[in-house]
Amino acid sequence: MFSLITANSIVDGVGIFYFYTQWTFTLVTIYFALGSAISIYGCCKYCNGHYNYHTSHENIDSDRGNYTAPSPGETADRCDWPKSLDVNGEPQGRVTSGPWGYIFQIIFQISAGAVVLTDIVFWFILYPFVLSKAYNLDFLNACMHSVNAVLLLGDTFLNCLRFPSFRIAYFIFWTSIFVIFQWIIHACVSMWWPYPFLDLSSPYAPLWYIGVGLMHILCYGIFALIIKLKNYWLTRSYPESYQGFS
Repeated sequence: MFSLITANSIVDGVGIFYFYTQWTFTLVTIYFALGSAISIYGCCKYCNGHYNYHTSHENIDSDRGNYTAPSPGETADRCDWPKSLDVNGEPQGRVTSGPWGYIFQIIFQISAGAVVLTDIVFWFILYPFVLSKAYNLDFLNACMHSVNAVLLLGDTFLNCLRFPSFRIAYFIFWTSIFVIFQWIIHACVSMWWPYPFLDLSSPYAPLWYIGVGLMHILCYGIFALIIKLKNYWLTRSYPESYQGFS
């Protein structure tokens, strides 16, 4: 992904970051880079003898980070664990993630919604109705609007990150930053809009903005549904080794 965004920058210049697609693609690249760094750090701790057996097998809830499912033997042992809660209503002994764990989760949840939004808008609205007649879709641009979704979906199938509905606020905040960025630029410089529906001079601008806002709910919901279906399938297929989310 880093190679693609770098190649795109070299071919088309840094002006590509005028578009939401490149913002999202860069964010997904950061997500995978951060995930790789966290994994390498965990492997180094394991190799250096700082591995905590109990900590590594503790589940962490939707606001506490990702978790690792226990083995079948551990599942049986856990049935006898006390189910007492601490002052925050969390099961005692449950380990919370650090700040980087929270950041990693938030980036994942923003990226998930933004990738769905970007690809749906491009492939189902912009390209067929606006760009197809005057725009030649090359290999690089096709990759920019597809590779991020493919890789993120693959990672979603493999990871155990929660996807709570209230985290849509971060997704909306991310898009709001982009929109405010566009407003500031157009308040200072008279230039074209990257997307026609952002044009404030259009009499239909309020409807466009409301429509895009509602699409955030749809896109986030689509990804949440994908995760629920994944958990359902894994729970049914591997009931003894996979702990679904409640």
